[in-house]
Amino acid sequence: MKKKIIVSIVLLAGLFCFLYFWNKYSYAGEENYFSSNTKPEPGLQIGIIGDSWVVRQNLDSLVEKKLSDKGVHAEIYSSGNPGAKTSRIYENLFKEDAEEFSSRKVIEKKPDYCIVTAGVNDAAMHMGPDFYSHHMMMIIKTLLHYNIKPVVVSLPEFGVEEDFKNKNLISSLSNRGAELFLNGGTAFTIQDYRNALQEELKNSGLDQKVVILNFDEVSKDFDKDRNLYADPLHLNKQGYQKFSEFLANGIVNLTETK
Repeated sequence: MKKKIIVSIVLLAGLFCFLYFWNKYSYAGEENYFSSNTKPEPGLQIGIIGDSWVVRQNLDSLVEKKLSDKGVHAEIYSSGNPGAKTSRIYENLFKEDAEEFSSRKVIEKKPDYCIVTAGVNDAAMHMGPDFYSHHMMMIIKTLLHYNIKPVVVSLPEFGVEEDFKNKNLISSLSNRGAELFLNGGTAFTIQDYRNALQEELKNSGLDQKVVILNFDEVSKDFDKDRNLYADPLHLNKQGYQKFSEFLANGIVNLTETK
């Protein structure tokens, strides 16, 4: 009887681990494009999609104000999903408007540009550069399909090690396990994620159709720029002022060369 109980516990633990890792590391399935007959509104239209970086500190309003200060009027449509990995951000593009965190409305507005700021959660969860670049490419291809110019923020600098120290036991073990399986036990760097996307873009021939904004212009070293961060994963009010200025400058440069 005791042996059966032990076996049952082991099997249940094994099943839990399998489901946990499957749910965490599974790739998103490719969605079918939906038809959209809406026409773009007149004037400069900008979309912003991503994770919590989009919704904190009212990023859309900050960018709109920075652009206005530079003499550029723009309508901005944003959609952010706190805690979302790039796989979920991709899936959100296809959710019906009534569904939580749907960003389909951004596509329906047919903006001239769509800023994509994502990947912090991928790196924080140690998903690996292939996971990140794969789903970023799916997002990029979706935007291009609807004739929207992707403006991708390179994976932002953040406190990778500091965030790891704050994780619970299960998350810590799964992250270390992922590093062991995917990278021989060596931790991936933020630059590894950036390089993976750049390589995917180049290999697919899409590098000339996508604008990459280098986040290093905001911060290239978390330790040296802690005054810009509210915590290891997020910018503070001062950081958002600098980030929104950075995005506004990127849009202005695009409109001037269009």
